Amino acid sequence: MPIFRRRANTATIERPASATPSSVLLCNERGCARSTALACSYRDRRGRACPAAFCLEHGAMVAGLPYCRRHGGTMLALGSKVTDAQAMPDLANRAPSLVNWIARDLDEPVRGLLSRLSHDGEQVVSDQMVSTVHDVNRNPHWERSWRIVDHTGVIVKVTVMVDSDDDTLVHVRVGGEDVVRAVPPWIDRRRRGQQEDPEVDSSQRRIFYRFIEENITATAQRFREAGDRPPWSA
Repeated sequence: MPIFRRRANTATIERPASATPSSVLLCNERGCARSTALACSYRDRRGRACPAAFCLEHGAMVAGLPYCRRHGGTMLALGSKVTDAQAMPDLANRAPSLVNWIARDLDEPVRGLLSRLSHDGEQVVSDQMVSTVHDVNRNPHWERSWRIVDHTGVIVKVTVMVDSDDDTLVHVRVGGEDVVRAVPPWIDRRRRGQQEDPEVDSSQRRIFYRFIEENITATAQRFREAGDRPPWSA
């Protein structure tokens, strides 16, 4: 089983110091004729720059810097002050923003579940940002977690993660056990080029999240009721 550990900062990210356009750039948004676009500030772990440029209406500003919407989501997920270049996914990889999106929607029910399962002297803690974790072969994945902890360490841990091999496949774990491995339905439709009907989208999202919540609940309760505290809970 791979041993995961956090990578020390060995390279820093260089980003533009200002969001002021130095030349006339056309917005990349289809149908937008504005020539006030700002180049995306994103640099991936290989040092490659995002080639996109968007006006303020169609782009995203994070910590005073311009980004395309995808990479704006990445920076919000990882934290705008991240400095480790190795934490940044490849240009086309959506993993951190997908993890953040799923974790945001699961946050309230997961914290509620862990609070109900907690005993005296224990508390529930949760990640506020997405973390980059590398395996022994230096392959990254991105994750956010919730934990029941006491003075001795982690008792139960729930994690949402996406790895670099498939940035559409969401893994949900309780401890070291995968309880869900699935592509979200809205992403699957986009991959197939299918049109999104709002009612269908809303219904499928509810089913998707209910499926995740039920699997997290069943597994976490099983561990708690059995008194299990396996070494991989941390």
